[in-house]
Parts: sequence; C-alpha cells; structure tokens
Amino acid sequence: MLCVIIEILLILQYTHFTHDTTMFIEQKKPKDYDCGYNLDLMITAIPRLAEGEERNAYVKRVVGLIKQSHPNWVNEDGSSEMAWDYLFEIADLDLLSLGITNPFTTGHTDDAV
Repeated sequence: MLCVIIEILLILQYTHFTHDTTMFIEQKKPKDYDCGYNLDLMITAIPRLAEGEERNAYVKRVVGLIKQSHPNWVNEDGSSEMAWDYLFEIADLDLLSLGITNPFTTGHTDDAV
C-alpha cells in the first residue's frame, strides 16, 4: 500500500512539472526567419544597455546579423541601407528615442559588421 501511495505522489509530481508552463519562456515565431529568434531577442535587449557607445556598438552588431542573413542587401563596400531600414521596421521600439539613428538618414558612414 505504501508503494502505491509513493508511486501516485511521484506521478502527480511529474505531471505538475511537465504541465506547468510558467517555467518556460513564452516564445513566438521569429519576425525574420533568416535571422531567427536571436534577432528578436537582440532587439528586445537594446533598451537595457547603457546609453552611448555601448548601445550603439550593440545595434551595429544587430545590423551586422541582418547583413549576414541577407547578403543580397549589402553593397560592395559593406554598407546596407536596406538592413538599417529593416531594423527600424521590425523593432517594436522607438529606436530614435533610444538614441539610435540610421546612418543613411544622418549622413554618417555605415560601419556595422
């Protein structure tokens, strides 16, 4: 009888952990299948970074990922206006309010790699 009770408790404990969705991160389909879910996570992390050079360097890495995933968007000199436009299009954030600017609208050089 004791063995049956222990087995029932183990089964209840197992089903509790396997059906409890609170221990998993809610996932959605990635916005860009070529870049994958990592691009979404990277864009979500932008506001958490310190303003200034650290945030700008990170955003350039995000654009670099877009360039790697969409090589036909990249010019021979390595610049890509389409990659920057795409970042601003898919981000659910107001990047301008975070101090992120598109180098093609500000006249700067695109040095994202």
